[in-house]
Amino acid sequence: MTRLELLALLLSIKALLESDNNDKALELINEVISEAKRKDAN
Repeated sequence: MTRLELLALLLSIKALLESDNNDKALELINEVISEAKRKDAN
């Protein structure tokens, strides 16, 4: 993941948390974790 992609991801999560959309933020975090685990296993 590039710095730009990481920044975009973090800004998205921040915006979701600031708008009290915690469930969507958690869903996004879980998707990123799952993707990272898949890539790490390969």
